[in-house]
Amino acid sequence: MEENDSTELRRVVEEAVRAVSGRIMVELTHLHTGKESPRTPESRRGNDICKQECGDGKERKTRKEDEINYKELVGEDRIKCRVPPSVAVLCPEAERVVTNDCEVEAAKQRSVLPTGIEEGVVGGWVSHTLATLLQVMASSSTSSSAPLSDTSSFSDEDIVLASALLDYTWQKLNTGHWRDVPMAWRLVFTWGSIAMVGLLLLRLEAALHHHTGPPKHSHLTVAAGVLRACDRGLLMGAPVDDNPLHSSAASLNTYARLAAAGNAEDENCIVTQQDEASVTRPLPSVHCPPLDRFLLHYMAAGVPVKLTGVVDHWPALKLWNLKYLRRVAGARTVPVEVGARYTDLSWSQELMTLDDYLSRHVTSPAANTPTGYLAQHQLLDQIPQLRDDILVPDYCHLGEESPRLHAWLGPRGTVSPLHHDPDHNILVQVVGYKYIRLYEEDQSDLVYPHPDPLLSNTSQADVEGPVEDWPLLQQAQYHDLLLAPGDALYIPPRCWHYVRSLSVSFSVSFWWR
Repeated sequence: MEENDSTELRRVVEEAVRAVSGRIMVELTHLHTGKESPRTPESRRGNDICKQECGDGKERKTRKEDEINYKELVGEDRIKCRVPPSVAVLCPEAERVVTNDCEVEAAKQRSVLPTGIEEGVVGGWVSHTLATLLQVMASSSTSSSAPLSDTSSFSDEDIVLASALLDYTWQKLNTGHWRDVPMAWRLVFTWGSIAMVGLLLLRLEAALHHHTGPPKHSHLTVAAGVLRACDRGLLMGAPVDDNPLHSSAASLNTYARLAAAGNAEDENCIVTQQDEASVTRPLPSVHCPPLDRFLLHYMAAGVPVKLTGVVDHWPALKLWNLKYLRRVAGARTVPVEVGARYTDLSWSQELMTLDDYLSRHVTSPAANTPTGYLAQHQLLDQIPQLRDDILVPDYCHLGEESPRLHAWLGPRGTVSPLHHDPDHNILVQVVGYKYIRLYEEDQSDLVYPHPDPLLSNTSQADVEGPVEDWPLLQQAQYHDLLLAPGDALYIPPRCWHYVRSLSVSFSVSFWWR
């Protein structure tokens, strides 16, 4: 690193602080003027690491062991908190005590709760704590002209209070079925994360204020911790318009990567087909069909088709390779499915950085390392820089709602078992190659649907396994194909499909109804 790197990091942190405090001020200003703050469209949903209504038909397992430990970030053992997290989080009765002690003050603070968060849903302690933290960050914007070393607009106690709020909310998010969690709790987690990120940035800004020369490793480590806090809020929180967690995460990625030793940068950018697959009943293809033809002949008729030429203009086709992904998002936290297939009992889900995922599971897996698949994740919503590299195909706007985007990144050999989804789907291959086999809905009786109601849209059959094990499957009619970079596939609702990666692969799917 050069001497001016510390100056550049300080500039990045200052801009991030302004973005966080400015967004909070916008929210509070809208509330005080009686206007609702702008909301994110439904098509830009938050990214959920525990998707329950997922495309492969399986209810995803929730990973309750949070790998992002705020106590490690803030050094809680060295700080005394004015509202002990252990009491606030683990003892529900204490919440009423705190609320009673702060009842008058809480009444004054209610008006600064962000839109969608109701005290009747989340409780008095949560409401008061969140309102207090937001006001602390809002006040930091008014005192930003003063040297941070001289200001007392925040304290370590505020950071620990934010940690207590997030720990408590995390428990609420992981209790019961994900779709039954009130949106108010996800909004609390989002705004609590924004406040936490702002406070950690203020602390880092203060540490850098009088520092000269290259950043210390401790500065880079703190930057990595702030980035993890950003991703935690993006993964589990609710969608918020102009979410400053996006810009903060993007600006800190480079510095967070420097905190981790041994990040690879020299992967071969050329991906070739490594495994073989025999196409015996090729699916028909069509080149850039007009919208009306696509609607009448394929979408309305429920007929799958291979699409060519529809994404030739995507910058992603030239930009996306492992080196680019590391540079843009290497330090970002992503959910990874660990296990050969989601139907296996050993299947699980882990949080790790994209750098770690690529090194452990894609480019340099150790012997006996289980398959890791970054599957069905709203990565492009989490990382808008990648979203800017693609354009949604026009066909995806023929439904009643905006399409949902999901990413599929993994090594050769990843498999999605034969299953069907309830939505229209266009799967676009950007990097690498995939073999896909499709059985239309009228073949359902021959593909061995799973008897478990939760897996009823998943087949028990091993499509490419021994033919004698699944005799009915051999009678079923199907089409198959290879997807290469730039190819797309339309899959109608309830059309069974089996997918195997023949190389390192990165695909994007668009689901709509």
